[in-house]
Amino acid sequence: MRLGVVSLALAAALAAGGGQAAPACAPKGSGPAVQAAVQAWFDAGRRDDLAALAKIQAPGFYAYDGGKKYEGLALGELVKGAHASGVKIEWNLHDFDAHLGCDKAWIAWINTGASGKAGALQPVTWLESAVFGWRGGAWRMEFLHSARASPPAA
Repeated sequence: MRLGVVSLALAAALAAGGGQAAPACAPKGSGPAVQAAVQAWFDAGRRDDLAALAKIQAPGFYAYDGGKKYEGLALGELVKGAHASGVKIEWNLHDFDAHLGCDKAWIAWINTGASGKAGALQPVTWLESAVFGWRGGAWRMEFLHSARASPPAA
């Protein structure tokens, strides 16, 4: 009988703390929500709305853009500063490719647009991707990577 109590206690301890709790999974078919979160992030950047960016970004968010690492709201602050100095940035996101797991998603897209001072905008194409985590009932951006596409071969 004593062995049964010890075995039962050991089994209960393993079940309670021996393994990690399963993550809360996003609902099936939530791929469009990942794309919508990407669009919302860029819309917030267009408006220089750092509070909206913060709601979309997960704690610990960082980005690689232009060969540099930006943590937290630093990339949004950079864009806001560029806008304040007269730089215009146009983003047109398309060709989304989303892949979802239980509580993680990654998505890639092409961003064709332009940047520069008014009257001197230069066309730019970026190849971008992001990783999202399902947190608190929403997809939150954990990581963003943006790189300028190579110009077409002549």
